[in-house]
Amino acid sequence: MEELRPPVRCPRCNGGPNWQEVRQSYVVEDAPGRLGMHPLIGWRCNLCQYFLAVSQWES
Repeated sequence: MEELRPPVRCPRCNGGPNWQEVRQSYVVEDAPGRLGMHPLIGWRCNLCQYFLAVSQWES
């Protein structure tokens, strides 16, 4: 599976943020999953705090 990368620009503020990865910190029943122990669930824009979920970006 290729590396998931956030978009270059934030969809909300249209800035070029330093995205902060947001990972699922709790362990689900069938852990570790295919994405590892703490799967990436999205990114947070450091400019406007917008949260972009991986599922939104993939589709």
